[in-house]
Amino acid sequence: GNGTASSITGTPVTRAGGGGGGGFQGSGGTGQGGGGNGKNSTGSSQGSGSAGTVNTGGGGGGGTSLHTNAYSGKTGGSGIVILRYSNDYTITLAGGASSTAGEQTNGTDKYIEIQTTGTVSWA
Repeated sequence: GNGTASSITGTPVTRAGGGGGGGFQGSGGTGQGGGGNGKNSTGSSQGSGSAGTVNTGGGGGGGTSLHTNAYSGKTGGSGIVILRYSNDYTITLAGGASSTAGEQTNGTDKYIEIQTTGTVSWA
Protein backbone atom coordinates (compact mmCIF):
# COMPACT_ATOMS: atom_id res chain seq x y z
CA GLY A 1 0.00 0.00 0.00
CA ASN A 2 1.05 3.61 -0.58
CA GLY A 3 0.69 4.84 2.99
CA THR A 4 -0.76 8.17 4.06
CA ALA A 5 0.66 11.63 3.41
CA SER A 6 0.63 14.17 6.24
CA SER A 7 1.93 17.73 6.64
CA ILE A 8 1.42 17.96 10.42
CA THR A 9 5.04 19.10 10.87
CA GLY A 10 4.85 21.59 7.99
CA THR A 11 6.67 19.27 5.58
CA PRO A 12 4.77 16.60 3.64
CA VAL A 13 5.83 13.05 4.60
CA THR A 14 4.24 9.76 3.63
CA ARG A 15 4.12 7.19 6.41
CA ALA A 16 2.75 3.69 7.09
CA GLY A 17 3.30 2.34 3.59
CA GLY A 18 3.62 -1.35 2.87
CA GLY A 19 6.88 -3.15 2.27
CA GLY A 20 7.64 -4.56 -1.16
CA GLY A 21 7.12 -8.27 -1.68
CA GLY A 22 10.05 -10.57 -2.31
CA GLY A 23 10.39 -11.82 -5.86
CA PHE A 24 10.03 -15.41 -6.97
CA GLN A 25 11.82 -15.91 -10.26
CA GLY A 26 11.73 -12.17 -10.86
CA SER A 27 11.92 -8.71 -9.37
CA GLY A 28 10.97 -7.78 -5.83
CA GLY A 29 8.45 -5.04 -5.14
CA THR A 30 9.20 -1.45 -4.19
CA GLY A 31 8.19 -0.29 -0.72
CA GLN A 32 6.09 2.85 -0.36
CA GLY A 33 5.68 5.45 2.40
CA GLY A 34 8.61 4.24 4.49
CA GLY A 35 8.23 0.58 3.51
CA GLY A 36 11.36 -1.40 2.67
CA ASN A 37 12.00 -2.88 -0.76
CA GLY A 38 11.59 -6.56 -1.59
CA LYS A 39 14.55 -8.43 -2.99
CA ASN A 40 14.91 -9.89 -6.48
CA SER A 41 15.16 -13.66 -6.74
CA THR A 42 17.40 -14.02 -9.75
CA GLY A 43 21.13 -14.66 -9.89
CA SER A 44 23.39 -12.84 -7.46
CA SER A 45 20.67 -10.39 -6.41
CA GLN A 46 18.96 -12.92 -4.14
CA GLY A 47 18.72 -12.01 -0.49
CA SER A 48 16.71 -10.49 2.30
CA GLY A 49 14.55 -7.42 1.72
CA SER A 50 15.29 -4.04 3.29
CA ALA A 51 13.87 -2.81 6.59
CA GLY A 52 11.13 -0.20 6.80
CA THR A 53 12.26 3.38 7.51
CA VAL A 54 12.58 4.33 11.18
CA ASN A 55 9.77 6.54 12.57
CA THR A 56 7.48 5.98 9.58
CA GLY A 57 5.67 2.76 10.50
CA GLY A 58 6.43 1.41 7.02
CA GLY A 59 6.44 -2.35 6.46
CA GLY A 60 9.58 -4.39 5.91
CA GLY A 61 10.53 -5.70 2.48
CA GLY A 62 10.14 -9.38 1.69
CA GLY A 63 13.02 -11.75 1.05
CA THR A 64 13.40 -14.19 -1.82
CA SER A 65 12.82 -17.88 -2.10
CA LEU A 66 14.27 -19.70 -5.08
CA HIS A 67 15.14 -23.39 -5.20
CA THR A 68 17.10 -24.18 -2.02
CA ASN A 69 17.88 -20.56 -1.12
CA ALA A 70 15.38 -18.88 1.17
CA TYR A 71 15.93 -15.41 2.64
CA SER A 72 13.88 -13.70 5.28
CA GLY A 73 12.00 -10.44 5.08
CA LYS A 74 13.05 -7.49 7.22
CA THR A 75 11.32 -5.71 10.06
CA GLY A 76 8.99 -2.78 9.64
CA GLY A 77 9.96 0.75 10.65
CA SER A 78 9.13 1.91 14.15
CA GLY A 79 6.10 4.10 14.61
CA ILE A 80 5.91 7.67 15.87
CA VAL A 81 3.35 9.92 17.55
CA ILE A 82 3.23 13.55 16.38
CA LEU A 83 1.39 16.09 18.51
CA ARG A 84 0.66 19.61 17.26
CA TYR A 85 -0.56 22.33 19.65
CA SER A 86 -0.70 26.08 20.23
CA ASN A 87 2.48 28.13 20.84
CA ASP A 88 0.80 29.20 24.09
CA TYR A 89 1.74 25.87 25.69
CA THR A 90 4.94 24.04 26.59
CA ILE A 91 4.98 20.25 26.67
CA THR A 92 6.55 18.10 29.39
CA LEU A 93 7.49 14.47 28.72
CA ALA A 94 7.63 11.96 31.60
CA GLY A 95 7.49 8.26 32.35
CA GLY A 96 9.88 7.29 29.56
CA ALA A 97 8.42 9.43 26.76
CA SER A 98 11.18 10.89 24.61
CA SER A 99 11.69 12.98 21.51
CA THR A 100 14.89 13.11 19.47
CA ALA A 101 14.33 16.65 18.13
CA GLY A 102 12.24 18.00 21.02
CA GLU A 103 9.56 20.66 20.75
CA GLN A 104 9.56 22.47 17.37
CA THR A 105 7.82 25.69 16.30
CA ASN A 106 5.89 25.98 13.04
CA GLY A 107 4.15 29.34 12.66
CA THR A 108 1.54 29.79 15.39
CA ASP A 109 1.83 26.16 16.48
CA LYS A 110 4.37 23.84 18.04
CA TYR A 111 4.78 20.14 17.37
CA ILE A 112 6.75 17.27 18.82
CA GLU A 113 7.58 13.81 17.49
CA ILE A 114 7.53 11.23 20.27
CA GLN A 115 9.31 7.91 19.73
CA THR A 116 8.70 6.05 23.03
CA THR A 117 5.82 5.41 25.40
CA GLY A 118 5.21 7.55 28.45
CA THR A 119 3.20 10.52 29.69
CA VAL A 120 2.82 14.01 28.23
CA SER A 121 1.39 17.15 29.81
CA TRP A 122 1.15 20.82 28.89
CA ALA A 123 1.58 24.01 30.89
